[in-house]
Amino acid sequence: MLKLTKFLVIVWLCAGAMVNAEQVSLKNGDHLTGTIVSMDGKKLVLKTAYAGDVSIDWASVDQFISDQPLVVTKTNQQTVTGTVKSEDGNYVVSTPQGAQTVAKSEVAVMRSPADQATYEKSLHPSMMEGWTGGGNFGLALARGNSDTTNVALGFDATRKTTKDSWVIDAASIYTTDGATHTTSANSFQGAIRYDRNLSKRLFAYAVFAGGYDELQDLNYRLMPGGGLGFHAIATPKTTLDLLFGLGYTRESFSSGPTYQVNNLITATLGDEFGYKLGPRTTIIQNLYYLPSLNETSNYRVTGNFGITTKLNGWMTANMLFNDRYFSQPVLGNKNNDILFTTGLGFTFGAKAK
Repeated sequence: MLKLTKFLVIVWLCAGAMVNAEQVSLKNGDHLTGTIVSMDGKKLVLKTAYAGDVSIDWASVDQFISDQPLVVTKTNQQTVTGTVKSEDGNYVVSTPQGAQTVAKSEVAVMRSPADQATYEKSLHPSMMEGWTGGGNFGLALARGNSDTTNVALGFDATRKTTKDSWVIDAASIYTTDGATHTTSANSFQGAIRYDRNLSKRLFAYAVFAGGYDELQDLNYRLMPGGGLGFHAIATPKTTLDLLFGLGYTRESFSSGPTYQVNNLITATLGDEFGYKLGPRTTIIQNLYYLPSLNETSNYRVTGNFGITTKLNGWMTANMLFNDRYFSQPVLGNKNNDILFTTGLGFTFGAKAK
């Protein structure tokens, strides 16, 4: 009697496992069981007990049945929640109110309730959530026959959602010669920018930038502005944004015992490019042309080219080439400043893996 009871228990457990297992049938005749996590029209993700999460090309799927509820999001953004099975090219969603048939062409994505909750939270993160970025530090010291110190600092942070993004960046370089008590470089530049998506490709932006440069006799430069941007390329490997805008520039220069103050209406034409050479190495390039509209002979051009390589989960090696051209420098200063910095850096946030 005891053996019979054990046998019936095992049969009942196996039957329960078979009933609760969600099934996916492929067009080649294979059958998979597990828990359906999501379907985005390209991939169906099935969580299995034997291989973890399995990503299946949606074009290879013939039929499936879910025993656990899924949140079905239609192309018109309406949602239906219930168990799902495919039937004659459509989906039958069994809700507490009854079965609903949804055409395959009307389905945008399916998610488990947990994944749906995570997705909905990602649409409205708090201002302190969702930041990624990093910083870099470069230091060079020489002692003995020479006494020089060179420090280069940089920081960037980005917060992107499906609707907008914030970008903060700053860079500073300082070089001094202790033997002659002279400073050969002392500059800072930074910016805060907010982007708002108007469509999949088009976005509007507002920016506030500023800085100073002791060697150019620039006491300060303040630059609020805004405009439109265009995502010319947006793939996981390559990005290219084109920027067009207007702004106001107020800058103060030291010219001997006096000060020269410029108030300029400026245009902005620029590009921002990123390319992943591999899982660890990224190339960035940007170029901005800022002509004055009320003083046509006054314009600036700034450009950056950099390479970042991950050394581990949080540390990077960085190289940055920066070129800044100013058409009307203070008398005695050159038009062009070129900076080349290398050093180590760190990353933080979701990308710091």
